[in-house]
Amino acid sequence: MELRYLRYFVTVAECQHFTRAAEKLGIAQPPLSQQIKKLEQEVGVPLFERLSRGVALTPAGQVLYDDAVKILAQLDHAVQRVKQVARGERNQLRLGFASSTVVSQAVLELVRRLQQSHPDIDFQPIELPMPALVETLRQQDVDLAFLRLPCYASEHVAHTPLFSDPFKLVVPAHHAFAKQQSVTLSQLGHDPIILFPRDIGPGLHDALVDGLKGAGLTPSNASLAPQLHSATAMVSAGFGIALVPESLTTQLSDHVAVVSVEDMPLVSHVVLAWQRTNTARVVRQCIHTAREQIERLASEPVAGD
Repeated sequence: MELRYLRYFVTVAECQHFTRAAEKLGIAQPPLSQQIKKLEQEVGVPLFERLSRGVALTPAGQVLYDDAVKILAQLDHAVQRVKQVARGERNQLRLGFASSTVVSQAVLELVRRLQQSHPDIDFQPIELPMPALVETLRQQDVDLAFLRLPCYASEHVAHTPLFSDPFKLVVPAHHAFAKQQSVTLSQLGHDPIILFPRDIGPGLHDALVDGLKGAGLTPSNASLAPQLHSATAMVSAGFGIALVPESLTTQLSDHVAVVSVEDMPLVSHVVLAWQRTNTARVVRQCIHTAREQIERLASEPVAGD
């Protein structure tokens, strides 16, 4: 099967009309009709239903169209990569990380798979607090970014979910809760609670504080960790206890223990985000790949998560 047959076929399918397709392809209509007939003879089934005012794909034609679009896109991508190599060019993609996402095994696994799928792209990592990271996305100073929701500014960017990240309680290894399977929020009133600064994630910070207040806890005198993921280190040092997303508890020292919280109302969500108006080809390619990989990762348990 000649590739030009596929290009002709896809164009006719998208125009739903032989004359308009011929004009778009820059060829006469009779030769185009003859090429489509040859293609139908080659595959052995009708691909189009001829109508009074155009054509429509048959069920078999729809199957071929779906695959033909992918084949032609892969071919165009391969040709583009060859040309880039010949010119000594490589694409760059600025990949942002909210500070609390850089230690997530699921995030790191997705980044590895993106790099494997796009060896022609130089990924440039950037780590920023969530408000600053969203602003860099809006300004397109970052192309893609891993955010942690809730985040007030996230409504200004598009995103696709990566995974849900429930909060867990981290306590010193000698703490009375250390040997328990779970606790309730109301049981936490006797220990200092370590929080992260509001300016690194206002939406998440406020949601956590609201959850604690709803359980009758007043975290106004809480210790502050420099970052969300450094709260566990402060627990190990004896500053108090901390509520952190589960993905931040996978590689902790023996000096702390992780306990479930039965009535924790807050669940964080890690997403891959981008500016809606960013139409750069390299960005769209990586979004497509990321979505495919997210579906695969959802069915493959990640070690430590």
